[in-house]
Amino acid sequence: MTADIPSQEIGTPIPQNVSHAVSVTLPTWEATVGYEEGESWVTSKMNSGYPRFFIHSKIGELSKNVESKYGRDGEKSIIFPSYKVAKRCREFIKLRSKKPVRILQLSTPPPSNDFEKSSVIQSTIGVVFFSEEDFPIAKQYWQHSGEGISSRMAEYVLRELFENEKKDKDRFRSRTKQELQAERIQKKSPSISASFRSSSLSQNEEVEKEFNTFIEQKYGRVLDLKFAKEAKRALKRRICGKVDKSKNQEEEMEKAKRGKNLSENDVFLYPTGMASIFNAHQICLGISDTPKKSVCFGFPYVDTLNILKKFGPGVHFLGFGDDQSLDQLEKDLRSGEKDIMALFCECPSNPLLKTPNLKKIRALADEFNFLVVVDETVGNYLNIGVLPYSDIVVSSLTKVFSGDSNVMGGSLILNPLSQHYNEMKTYLDDEYEDLFWAEDALYLERNSRDFEVRSHKINQTSLDVVDLLVNHPLISQVFYPSLLESKKYYDELKTPQGGYGGLISFVFHKPEHAKSFFNHVLLHKGPSLGTNFTLACPYAVLAHYQELEEVEKWGVDQNIVRISIGLEEKDELLATINSALDIAAAQN
Repeated sequence: MTADIPSQEIGTPIPQNVSHAVSVTLPTWEATVGYEEGESWVTSKMNSGYPRFFIHSKIGELSKNVESKYGRDGEKSIIFPSYKVAKRCREFIKLRSKKPVRILQLSTPPPSNDFEKSSVIQSTIGVVFFSEEDFPIAKQYWQHSGEGISSRMAEYVLRELFENEKKDKDRFRSRTKQELQAERIQKKSPSISASFRSSSLSQNEEVEKEFNTFIEQKYGRVLDLKFAKEAKRALKRRICGKVDKSKNQEEEMEKAKRGKNLSENDVFLYPTGMASIFNAHQICLGISDTPKKSVCFGFPYVDTLNILKKFGPGVHFLGFGDDQSLDQLEKDLRSGEKDIMALFCECPSNPLLKTPNLKKIRALADEFNFLVVVDETVGNYLNIGVLPYSDIVVSSLTKVFSGDSNVMGGSLILNPLSQHYNEMKTYLDDEYEDLFWAEDALYLERNSRDFEVRSHKINQTSLDVVDLLVNHPLISQVFYPSLLESKKYYDELKTPQGGYGGLISFVFHKPEHAKSFFNHVLLHKGPSLGTNFTLACPYAVLAHYQELEEVEKWGVDQNIVRISIGLEEKDELLATINSALDIAAAQN
C-alpha cells in the first residue's frame, strides 16, 4: 500500500499513524455493518474510532489506573474535564439507575517555575464511579453531551498523575542546567508581567502585548502550552471574522463574515461540536422561566436529537424540515401552542443537505418568543451567514475549520443583537467553563490558519463531483444544497464569495450498486466530515443502523452514501470516483 492510496484495512486511523486521529477506516459496507453489530472480525481490529463513540486507548488507560487506585469492588469509571461536568453525568445516571454513583476530583500539579510553563499546566478531572452494569448509561452521557475528556488531556493527566508520581519530589533535584540558568535570570530580572506593570501598561495593553508575542511566534513548530490562552484568543477572533494582528498590520480588519457587532467575547469554545450544542440547550433551559420542549426542525445528526429528547422536557420533531413543516408549526403557534422553548436546526442538514427557511423561522421566533439555535457546521461561516437569524450559532470545529482530522473542538456564538442576549450572556458568565484542553487549542489554531483557502478549493471541486454524480445512470438522486428545492433559502444566506460546501449525499437505483461502489472506491472511508482528504461512508448504516426503517420515513435512504470532499486534485478525484462507478455498473 503506497502512502498516496488510502488504507483499506479495518481499524486504521485516519489519518494514518496519528495517535489522536478523529476518524477510523471501515473500508467496506460489510465491515460497517459488522462494526454496528459488534462482530469480532471488525471490533477486534478497532484500535481507534470517532472520539465520542470510541474510548481512546489513553482515556481507557487513565480510567484503569484511577479504578485501580481509587475504585471499589465492582465499580467502573468514566472521566470528564471538570467536577461540574461529572456532576451532570452523575445526575443523568441517577435518573436511570438506583445503584450508587459517586464522584472523585483529581488535579495535576501546577508548574513550579516559569521554565515549566511550556510543558506543565495544572488541570482537574472529575471521575464518575458507578456500578459496572451502568456503564452503557454513563457512555450515553459521554456520547450525547460531547463533554468527555479529550485523548490529549487524558494522555497528559495519565503522565502527570501516574507515570510521573515521583515528579514533584524529584523536580528540584533533577533540574537541568537550562532551568537553573533560567532561575538565576529570574532572580536578577523582573518577570514579563512585572515588567508590564512597572511600565504602567493597562491590563488590556498587557493582554494585547502577550497576544502579539504569540502571533509573532505562532508559525513555529513547537506547541508551547504557555501560549494556549493566546491560541484560544486567536481562534475566537478567526471565528468571529477578525484578521489576526501581526507586525505587518497596524490595524485589525473585519472580514464582514460575522458582522460588525460581533466580538470575540461572544465566542465560546468547547471540547467538541456536540458539547457546544449540548450547552446551547443548557442555555435555553437555564434562561427559561419554565423549561419547555424544543423544536428539532429537519432531520439532524443523531446526537442533536438525542440531546433534545433526553435532557429537559422533550422535543417536537419536525423531521422533514420543509415549507410544509414550517407552515404546520406556524399554524400550531397561532392556534395557541405555547410549549416551545427553542428551535434547533442544521444549515444545511446532515446528510440530506436541506436548508431551512431561516428568515421565516426568525420572524416566528420574534413573534412567539422562542430562541433559534443554528448548527452551521456543514455550511460553515465562509459560505453562509446565519447569525442574523439566530440567537445562538453552534459549530463543530473538528470538521472543515480544522481539516486535519487530528483534534476535536466546538464553538458557540451569541448573537449580540438577540433580544435574549443579556440573559444568555449572564447565564454563561455564571456557568461557562473553559474545558477546551490547552494542547487541543494549539493544534486547532495551527490547523485553521488556512481555513479560507481550503474551504474555497473544496467548494470548487465539489461542484464538479456533483456534476459527475447527477449525470450518472446508476444514481437516482443527489443531495446537495444547490440541487434541492431549498436552494432559494441557501442563496439568501450565501456570502458574496461563498459556495455550497463539500458534503454530498447520493442514492443509487439499486442497493447492490451502492455497496459495490463503496467497497471499490479508493477513498478514505469512515466517520466524520470536512477533512482535508475526501472521506466516504454509508451514512444510514453508520449513524442509524438500529433504526434504518425509522429514518427512511424522513427521507434518509438505507443505502445512502455520503462523501465529504477534500483537497485532492480535482481530476484525480473524479477519476477515482468514476472508476468505482464503472466497477459497480459492470456488476449488473
